[in-house]
Amino acid sequence: MSVKTYPFRNILLIQLRRIGDVLMTTPSIRAIRKTYPDAHISFLTEPPSNQVLRYNPYLSEILVSQKKASLREYCLLLWQIRQSNFDLVIDFFGNPRSALISWISGAEYRIGFDFPGRRLYYTQHVALKGKETYAAEHKSFLLEPLKISLDSLELDFFVDHSDRAYANSLFEHMNLGKNDFVVSISPVSRQPYKVWPAQNFSGIADRLIEKFGAKVLFTYGPGEEHFVERVRQHMCHKALPDYPVPTLRQAKAIFEKVDLHLGNDNGLCHFAIAAGIPTVAVFGKPKAVNWTPPGQTRHRAVEYDPGCKIHCSYPRCDHLNCINGVEPEKVAGATFDLIEHFQLKKIYV
Repeated sequence: MSVKTYPFRNILLIQLRRIGDVLMTTPSIRAIRKTYPDAHISFLTEPPSNQVLRYNPYLSEILVSQKKASLREYCLLLWQIRQSNFDLVIDFFGNPRSALISWISGAEYRIGFDFPGRRLYYTQHVALKGKETYAAEHKSFLLEPLKISLDSLELDFFVDHSDRAYANSLFEHMNLGKNDFVVSISPVSRQPYKVWPAQNFSGIADRLIEKFGAKVLFTYGPGEEHFVERVRQHMCHKALPDYPVPTLRQAKAIFEKVDLHLGNDNGLCHFAIAAGIPTVAVFGKPKAVNWTPPGQTRHRAVEYDPGCKIHCSYPRCDHLNCINGVEPEKVAGATFDLIEHFQLKKIYV
């Protein structure tokens, strides 16, 4: 029986990290559930990415692999996977550990990309395509042996009433009303090649306040407050005050109430995309085409290639011109164009 016609009943999907990559699997999750409506679908990931999937209605179960698990804990997880009798495993992650887990599962059908050294772990190898494409579409190529196609590239990130109650409470605490034009700005990243200079963000934040009467809300994760403080130090106008770091789901609920998002290429940008609001992302080393939904005008990317992206030498790079060379006027232009195109603020101040 061919893979495409096999009536799979017990499916394991694997994407151990990172948050953005886990989000990029959600169109594939949706398509798999549509194809196998009665199957038990499990998803193996690591914290905190499991928060992204907790309320996903297309999944039956979330398995969590702890990053610092002891040998005993890791062996117990492998035993659990082996005893689950999966008949299909799709390894979206494709690193040596996830490939080994796929093989240890004992599933009759195991699908993964044809990375060097992984071929023996899978029963179906999907060749890497030469073209650059959006990460969500790239991950969906693993569904080709099953003859499954996506209904859309829309990202799924479900939250519950308590997360929305948190966001409502936060906006009330900040005296934000339904007529306020709220712009979220996320100047954070753990990767130096993704951190656009703070003074660039501050300049655009001031112009948003002056030109559009925007209420600027900074978004950040644990230990990232210092990025925000640097932007505040360069601003002439006041932004909204800081607040305790929300959970991932609370952050998604916040974006549902925001009108526009501007920020570095980071996980929070993907949350904003999942919330359906217009976004502008500043890209350094990563290519914008890989992380920007294609064929639409709602999500804009601004990047600069100093000529070395294709053979990047980071961390030996000593200039980071890919991110430092992104021109503020181009980012401001993309941001203001979105505002006018979608009439996000109809009455300018």
